[in-house]
Amino acid sequence: MNTMNLYLKIAGIASLGFILFSCNNNRSNSSSDTTTPVWLEEVRFRSIEEYITATGTAKAAKTIEIKSETAGAYHLQKNPKTGKPYKLGDVVEAGAVIVRLENKEYENNVQLESKKLQIEITEKEWEGQKMLYEKGGATQKDVNNAKNSYINAQLALENAEITLEKLSIKAPFKGVIVNLPYFTPGVEVASGSVIAGIMDYSKMYIETQFAESTLSKIAVGQQVHITNYNIKSDTLKGILAQLSPAINEDTRTFSGYIEIENPELKLRPGMFAKADIITVRKDSVLSIPKDIIKNRRGGKLVFTVDRNNAEERIIQTGISDDKYIEVEKGLQAGDRVVIKGHDWLRNRSKVKEMK
Repeated sequence: MNTMNLYLKIAGIASLGFILFSCNNNRSNSSSDTTTPVWLEEVRFRSIEEYITATGTAKAAKTIEIKSETAGAYHLQKNPKTGKPYKLGDVVEAGAVIVRLENKEYENNVQLESKKLQIEITEKEWEGQKMLYEKGGATQKDVNNAKNSYINAQLALENAEITLEKLSIKAPFKGVIVNLPYFTPGVEVASGSVIAGIMDYSKMYIETQFAESTLSKIAVGQQVHITNYNIKSDTLKGILAQLSPAINEDTRTFSGYIEIENPELKLRPGMFAKADIITVRKDSVLSIPKDIIKNRRGGKLVFTVDRNNAEERIIQTGISDDKYIEVEKGLQAGDRVVIKGHDWLRNRSKVKEMK
């Protein structure tokens, strides 16, 4: 009886072991047959730029506040491009009259017509003295005095015209009207009143700070990509124009001056901008997305796919930008790397390419 019970126990244990082995074997086979969906991208050549990022406030290259130099009745002029009075945001050409001031007393004191007549008189006197000199009726001194009177009359007219120009408020350069205080047409404005503010921001600049650690990487003349956080799709060109040699002892930074080309006026004065200073650029280098690289055992690896199997590839990398990194060794052009789904892969894992 005891022998029979022992036999049944041994048989039960053996049966249980066989069942467990079968289950484990089925799980193993099921695991080995599992395929992981992956998305692939071919390794190809790209241009890569490595840069140092700085930030700062964009400022107009030229800005002016125009004040009246004399008193007069205010008359806002029309923009020849629109046929309407000038307004904020209008582009004005260099020399364009924005406002005219009327001041009859001021104009009378200048005596413009009298000075024009004086030029005619002195010119005829000079010509007469030259004719007399040729006939022996005048000396060289008489001729020189007549000439000097004519020159003085010309200068007096030029000064009168310059004085009258003070009644015409002109744009000293091409720019955009950014300040235009309202005055009732015909109202008397005092001398020294602010008439208009103009900015030329087709060219701009940023004053910024660089960390001391970047001193050996940046240099005057390097190209710069400028972006604004509100209009990220537009990238402007700039150049690193100036660098201070002095390091601030408190902040451990040094200052730089970046010039920006802004021909379409996309960047506005006062906008906060990001400046990417290009320190290294390589054209036509093998590259892959940065975020697909895994770090294992002190090395860098990615997954490629061959015959529906994932393969680990150890790679060596070079410079990088915000999206791509240079591959110096380990991959060739045309290799297909896993760009999505790699987090669940092991070497020789079965995969299914997704489109």
